[in-house]
Amino acid sequence: MRHVWVVGVLLLAASGAAVAAQKCPSIETSMVDKGFGGGPWRVMSGGPGECSFMAANTSVNFGFSHMVSESAPLAQKAAVEMREAIAGNSVVVPVPALGDEGFAYQTRNDAGDVDPKSMFFYGHRGSVGVSGYLNLAAAITPAQRDFAANLIAGVLGVATNAKALAKETDCPYLDDALVKKLLSSGSVSAIVPDKNNCVMSADGRVITVAITKGGRSREAAQGMMRSGGCTIDPLPKLGRTAGVMHHCFEGNPRAQVIVAGDARMLEVSYIPGQGQEPSDEQRATLVELAEFASKR
Repeated sequence: MRHVWVVGVLLLAASGAAVAAQKCPSIETSMVDKGFGGGPWRVMSGGPGECSFMAANTSVNFGFSHMVSESAPLAQKAAVEMREAIAGNSVVVPVPALGDEGFAYQTRNDAGDVDPKSMFFYGHRGSVGVSGYLNLAAAITPAQRDFAANLIAGVLGVATNAKALAKETDCPYLDDALVKKLLSSGSVSAIVPDKNNCVMSADGRVITVAITKGGRSREAAQGMMRSGGCTIDPLPKLGRTAGVMHHCFEGNPRAQVIVAGDARMLEVSYIPGQGQEPSDEQRATLVELAEFASKR
């Protein structure tokens, strides 16, 4: 199930990328209102590679997130592997609008039933893959499923736009050589929801970078360091509030570097996957990556 949890990390990072954004650059809010009703809908986050929408009822939402692979065959392969990974506990419907291997799916609960109000999507075009979701107040109809799929398919036009594609894969906070050390094998997928968030993944391993700004950044960082039951190694060379967290009792095995000032917090995380804790060498590389990011 590796691809399922990696996609979950990507969607989580994208959904948290921006709060109360004014506009989704690729989907008009009026189209979401038209297709799903239950409005008014509003944009919760928006960027070149992801958007999320929400209605007045917060459980009613819709969104998508791009993952850019190294080539078109690899993006198509990722779609095939994703379908194979979820097929055992999901109802899967082919969706040609989302590419040759595109599909929609609804996961089954322990009783074998699906939630008719919730649906997920996966598609591809060129080197771009896309994950999407739709949650409504009532059962999703075939027409609403197709409408959502067509909206998501529309955002795949970036695959033929070299300038836009470069924007979706350019993360100024990540040094290529250090990334290669942490993602040493497998094809690399990238998502850059906005200028303050980046996600890189390969073969079940994930690197995330997040920048948040606000007057209580240092306080927020201190709260994060106290949570999760993690071992924390201070990093005084990166500042008064800086440390690398690892061997946490809660969440996936991971390492996180947090660096905070009075109005800005940087978080750089690494998940090795397969239930493994990052090694001492990997943690050291992550600290180097955080040093690089902190200077940008």
